[in-house]
Amino acid sequence: MSRQLQLRHIVGQRIKQKRMEAKLVQRMVAEELNMSTEGYARYERGDSSPDVELLGMLAKTFGCSVAELVTETSTALNAQAQHIANLMDGLGSGDRDELLKIVEGVCAIAHKKYKKIA
Repeated sequence: MSRQLQLRHIVGQRIKQKRMEAKLVQRMVAEELNMSTEGYARYERGDSSPDVELLGMLAKTFGCSVAELVTETSTALNAQAQHIANLMDGLGSGDRDELLKIVEGVCAIAHKKYKKIA
């Protein structure tokens, strides 16, 4: 699968995820965007790529940023980062630096392990 097709698929998944988080059905979003339900569904499936104007309208409809629709960074990842920050709250800067070094080491090991598998 080409990178362009992968990106279309990722954006489609993000659009669907945001729609579901907003508790909307495809028909409701399509009506808001003044398009057919099937036309909207093509974006969610990754069959078509929304242009910048449509991405802005989708973001407004879902109450999110355009970046959230087009990046692979998920709200779950942001929540995990916030959780880690909360765990480190109250620690001195030296302790935070040490923890960061430990996490970097663990991540380096995990990346090497992943490369061997892939």
